[in-house]
Amino acid sequence: MDDTTAARLGRVAEFEAARRATPVTRLLLTVGKTRGFARVYRALGPAVDPWALRRSRGKLASRVYGLPALLLTTIGRRSGEPRVSPLLYIRDGDDFVVVGTNFGQRHHPAWTANLIARPDAEIEVGPERLAVTGELVDDADWQRLWPRFVSVYPGYAGYLQRAGGRTPRMFALRPVR
Repeated sequence: MDDTTAARLGRVAEFEAARRATPVTRLLLTVGKTRGFARVYRALGPAVDPWALRRSRGKLASRVYGLPALLLTTIGRRSGEPRVSPLLYIRDGDDFVVVGTNFGQRHHPAWTANLIARPDAEIEVGPERLAVTGELVDDADWQRLWPRFVSVYPGYAGYLQRAGGRTPRMFALRPVR
C-alpha cells in the first residue's frame, strides 16, 4: 500500500473512532425496520444524504446518525454518468463492505449493476475520498459478513425477509493502492 493511501485510511480510522450512538441513532434503529421508513428514505435519502454528508464532511452520519455511512460513486452502466449512492458499510480489514438490500425490494439496486459493469469506483468516508475497486464477495464471506451488517443496522434483517428470496449483492470495496 502506498503512503498516501495508508495515510487516508488512517484518517478514516480516526473519523470512524469518533462515531457515537445518539438519540437519533436509536430512533433510526427502531423506525428503520419499518416499511414506511424504507419507503420514505428510498424517496428522500438518495437525494438529501449525499448533499448533507458532503456539506458536513461526513459529520452528519457520524455525529447525528451514529452509523457508518459512505458515499459510493459508480459510473452508470448505460448512461456513463457518475451516480452517487449513500450506503451503510462495515470494515473488513482495509476493505469497506457494502450490501445492496434495496430496502427489501425484489430487485437489486442500480448501483450494484453499475459496480459489476465497472468495478472502479470512488468512496467518500468522512473527509476522505478513496479510489476503490468493487468485488462481489463469495458465499462464504457473505455468510460471515451478513451478521455484522445486521448488528450495525437491524433493519437489514427485515429487508432480507421482504426481498422475496433475492440474496442482496455484497461488495468488498478495496482501496486502490
